[in-house]
Amino acid sequence: MLTPLERVNNLLADLRYAKVDFDALYAGKNSLTPLEAVELFLAEQQRLRVLKQNLLRRKRASLPAEKTLDSFDFGFQRSVSREQMLRLSDMTWVEQAFNICFLGPPGVGKTHLALSLSPL
Repeated sequence: MLTPLERVNNLLADLRYAKVDFDALYAGKNSLTPLEAVELFLAEQQRLRVLKQNLLRRKRASLPAEKTLDSFDFGFQRSVSREQMLRLSDMTWVEQAFNICFLGPPGVGKTHLALSLSPL
């Protein structure tokens, strides 16, 4: 005989939903109504689906490497500041339909900065 957790996991697999750690998801939330519990579960499913889609998109993009702003040496490349890049990383330029173009000779960090701006 299957436990309720096993039955739920079987239903999740049949519906092609991601597995969820229910103990972590509902930790400290004992006073949820059934509707609130379903809402929390569906929000977690949506978050997992978006995460999976983003990972798949990054894989299909065949980007040369994973780079972050934290790993960029702003001391070596002084023509761009950390503050400028942090402003660009908020992605308002995408919402406003602007383009960004990194110009410079080889080996100055253009690709690193472009990769660090790509959303996860």
